[in-house]
Amino acid sequence: MSTDRMKSLRLAVLVGALGLSVALPHAYAQEAPKPAAKESAEPTAQKKPEAEKKDQAAETKAPVEETKPSEQTQDAANGVTVPEYRDDRSSPQALIESYYNAINRKEYTRAYGYYSEEGREPDFKTFVKGYENTKSVKVALRKTEPDPGAGQIYWSQPLAIEAESNDGKKEVFGGCYTIHLTNPAMQEEPPFKPIEIMTGSLSKSELELEKSVPEACEAP
Repeated sequence: MSTDRMKSLRLAVLVGALGLSVALPHAYAQEAPKPAAKESAEPTAQKKPEAEKKDQAAETKAPVEETKPSEQTQDAANGVTVPEYRDDRSSPQALIESYYNAINRKEYTRAYGYYSEEGREPDFKTFVKGYENTKSVKVALRKTEPDPGAGQIYWSQPLAIEAESNDGKKEVFGGCYTIHLTNPAMQEEPPFKPIEIMTGSLSKSELELEKSVPEACEAP
């Protein structure tokens, strides 16, 4: 083999080796962006705990409880039927339901008695007149925890009502009632003062009954 031909072969091998060494870094440069995919996935991982917290908060939120149809005044063949008598002061929820039970039964003196002397409408006739066009009331509420003080216990009760007027029109109102009880163990002289409504504030709502119940109320 001639010397010129040997030189040509050596030159071809050298060029091929150089070409490979140049091509390899280029290939790695194309693969380099892959870690960016890992970085773009990290924000999703960071959001997951926040989503879990929201789910946990939704699970711990007190559910809405509505009174049954049998607990409202209803139309009947011979006029209307009223709910069975209920007078229960064992909890803030029972107190509110008993109050509207009295309203549904048109027992306004009993309803008036669920309010404290300080918190109710001073004039009984004015109180009654406020319900003269009310046919029936449906109640929805959440359970609430007490806020105890020195011998006094308070609750801020979230609720909503659906009031039906005598002409069949229905309106929804939502808000909070403040409930009060003097510690029974500290009431040493008669008359005994049971749990009672101190104040109540309801505003008209465009939402349906269940969605009009506040998630919570400010402490009294």
